[in-house]
Amino acid sequence: MVIDLQEDSVIKLKSESELILMRRFCYKCGALEGETGPLIQGLCQRCFSDLQLLHAPSELDVVVCKRCGAYKLGKQWRGQISGESFEGVIREAVLNTIKLSRCTDSGTKLLRPAETEDVYVEVMSSTKKNFVKVRASGKSHPLQIRPKVDEATMKLNLIYSTCEVCSLKSAKHHDAILQLRGALSQELLSRAQRAVENLATSAAKQESKDFIADVKEQHGGLDFYVSSVALAKRMAALLKEKFNANIVESAKLIGQTQDGRKKYRVSILARLKK
Repeated sequence: MVIDLQEDSVIKLKSESELILMRRFCYKCGALEGETGPLIQGLCQRCFSDLQLLHAPSELDVVVCKRCGAYKLGKQWRGQISGESFEGVIREAVLNTIKLSRCTDSGTKLLRPAETEDVYVEVMSSTKKNFVKVRASGKSHPLQIRPKVDEATMKLNLIYSTCEVCSLKSAKHHDAILQLRGALSQELLSRAQRAVENLATSAAKQESKDFIADVKEQHGGLDFYVSSVALAKRMAALLKEKFNANIVESAKLIGQTQDGRKKYRVSILARLKK
């Protein structure tokens, strides 16, 4: 018998009576390619399906603000958790934590669920047992014939902390002071106060960092310590529109921001007429 090595690296065995063409085989179990389907990275379909699809940590930490109920995802604080939204928060935290295998010609990559369309992820949480079960089903390579199903169970840890906004409120942080003045009756003063406080409540729903940090009584009116200059200006504009207030604005340099810009504290005087 004579063995010839061809340029395409296919070994042809020659004998007087037959010609045998050697086919590709799985380097792990030795199965021929035609027996289970196309090889994937040198593995047959059975051996390739043994590779891990779902990568999940053993524990899942969910940080919750003990004051307002906001939760932290990555480095950002999100909206408040209610009884109806708790499962949604857990699912969001899981999808932000787990990774899925994606096999390419250049190697295996670990992607977030949002970065792949070939895998379906199901999250099943149990608040009583404090565990979260995750199931991933799909393909990590286009040549994969049958979808793979992987499951993982993570211990759920609720960690209570204080969010950024609540910390600012606790410190009574303010970038502006709105001074409400004038020869005011108690009724007019109460109406003006309700108007600006209602505006601040509505603004906080759009931007949680907008709030009134404190309100102090002063001779002839009230001082509102406001978290942002933009909100203070909106409050002053409302007083001008609804109560015909005269607006005077001034600013005082109080330091620098972290990026080196000058930082001012703005004072806005809103003088109401009778």
